Amino acid sequence: MIGISCHSLEAARSAASGGADYLFFGPIFPTPSKAAFGAPHGLERLGEVCRAVSIPVLAIGGITLANASACLAAGTSGIAAIRLFQEALDMTSLVQSLRKLTR
Repeated sequence: MIGISCHSLEAARSAASGGADYLFFGPIFPTPSKAAFGAPHGLERLGEVCRAVSIPVLAIGGITLANASACLAAGTSGIAAIRLFQEALDMTSLVQSLRKLTR
């Protein structure tokens, strides 16, 4: 599977038409790891991207347990995160909580 990280609607469309199997889109929320990619896009733009492409979109950038469900409600197939998992004190509990959101 080939996934492409995208930071604009145009890049997402290009990734989808270019044959990517899925894409990451972000940053959705503020995050130090994605600061170089500009201001956060927010949930409205995330939903736009999800509706614009026919491949799975995973939200990335500032994802927390508190905002993951909003990303899923916007149309994403899932979420990707760095800090959420790095800072987890109980990985099993975190993963179980995230799985509940996707059911």
